[in-house]
Amino acid sequence: MLDPQAVLSGQTRRGASGGVVAVITVSSVCLGLFLGLWLLVGGLSFFVAALLSMVTLVPMMAFVMALDSLEPEPRYLLVATFLWGAGATVALSLILEAAGGLTLSAFGAASDTRLAVFVAPVVEESTKALAVFGLFWFRRNQLNGITDGVVYAATSALGFAAAENVEYYIAAAMDGGAAEMGAIFVLRGVVSPFCHPVFTAMTGIAVALAVRQRGAARVLLPIAGLLAAMLLHGMWNGLAVTGLGGIAVAMLIVVSVLVAILIALSRDRRRTIAQIDTCMRAYVPTGLVTATDLAMLSTLALRKQARVWARSTRGITGFNAMRDYQQACTKLTMLHDRAQIGLVSPLDFERQRWALLTLMRFAREAFLGTTHLAVPMVSAPWAQRYVPQQQYVQPVQPVQPVAPVAPSGPGPQFLPPTHPLPQYAPSTSAGQWAPGPNR
Repeated sequence: MLDPQAVLSGQTRRGASGGVVAVITVSSVCLGLFLGLWLLVGGLSFFVAALLSMVTLVPMMAFVMALDSLEPEPRYLLVATFLWGAGATVALSLILEAAGGLTLSAFGAASDTRLAVFVAPVVEESTKALAVFGLFWFRRNQLNGITDGVVYAATSALGFAAAENVEYYIAAAMDGGAAEMGAIFVLRGVVSPFCHPVFTAMTGIAVALAVRQRGAARVLLPIAGLLAAMLLHGMWNGLAVTGLGGIAVAMLIVVSVLVAILIALSRDRRRTIAQIDTCMRAYVPTGLVTATDLAMLSTLALRKQARVWARSTRGITGFNAMRDYQQACTKLTMLHDRAQIGLVSPLDFERQRWALLTLMRFAREAFLGTTHLAVPMVSAPWAQRYVPQQQYVQPVQPVQPVAPVAPSGPGPQFLPPTHPLPQYAPSTSAGQWAPGPNR
């Protein structure tokens, strides 16, 4: 059976690999031990600290997920990345920072300021970045642009910040009571909740850029990004200990970097939308993409409108099918992009392209209705007339192997439809989306 989620993630089957499961398991154990320790130490203040941490985490994570809405990353990878930041990163940071403190003490240079400026940024940014480096090493196909790099980096950083905030809030409550906890919450949870994501985003952007490079640049870019994250983090810590004036200067610098990142992400989104339009135009002759589909794919608002229409006409099946169709179009564009820069072999390119086109074909029939015939593939050896089914089900995979082809072509050719397929066109009613005739 053809699993839509497996196809969209570029795998042969749904679900996380053994390595991802191991990361989730180890990180969860580390997080459980860390929180359990602070529960014993803090008592009732632990629950207040956890609540305050969630108050910051939820909106920040929602914002990161909004950045990921055009080309959603596999949820299990985001979960693994978040847990790595919240669990494994925290545990490694505690151990390595303690070792760094002992090293400074051995040279007679130990102080809280030196630890905050020189040890903590190096340790924390390195351990948070391991999640992004892991994707770079083992799941490079998931890094299709700087937006993906920022999403994974920010997810790891938010996990770390959420766990670290619990520690800070409880420590503040034990030192100065509710007033001290409230002051730390305002500083960390209200004024500067974006600091850790901004720091680690430097590494994420550099790693995402390195994916498209060759030679020394592929190695040097991630190192440069990590160094930039460490320097920015160290600058923040160094200025923060000097008082309100230093915090104001540090805040100005970090906010400026944040604005620059958001501008870069906006440009990356426009670039991706332009790529989708260019790539999908080559598939218009197949009948799987039409002119109004191109318009629908061009903005997130129209994509949402199309999903609302599909749900109103075909229920949850139509909604899921429309979502799969939209994501398949985006993933197919990313596949072409990776092929153009040599990141996927011709055989893998054709295998993934066939799977995505098949998903588009079945999904399209699901949200249009079973009375409309799909357009069968005729250039492949397994081509046959497709008989619509009564519901949106997973199609059977072909048994014949896919022949390697060059990745420059628009894809397998299809027979013209036996009758016009409906397209999507905005209706006259605001906020509605309805099928219209071919043009």
